Amino acid sequence: LGGVACQHDRAYRSGTAIDLSMPSLGNGVRYPGYVAWCRKQPQGYLIGVAFTDEQTLFGARMGEQVCQIQQYCETQSPFSSSVGSIDELARQWVERHAAEFSQASLSSVGETPL
Repeated sequence: LGGVACQHDRAYRSGTAIDLSMPSLGNGVRYPGYVAWCRKQPQGYLIGVAFTDEQTLFGARMGEQVCQIQQYCETQSPFSSSVGSIDELARQWVERHAAEFSQASLSSVGETPL
């Protein structure tokens, strides 16, 4: 179906069952999946996480998008706390990145794991 990629400080074998969590969305947010691939990076590892059903994939991708928007807002307006400016920045991110974000997939599922 597809999945997400994330950074981690340790390597995982391909096929390992994992629960992907996104602490910024809350402690109870977990997305079950498995490691599709793992690549060594200068600092840590890039892990490809694949999901087995569409509902989990959709939830994880939406969670990832929320995190991306949150990071964008923090980098664009670190001193602004007004809701209006945060909403505007979120709209900007969606206008600039939503199309490419929705097209992204785990095209590297066949990569050789570490």
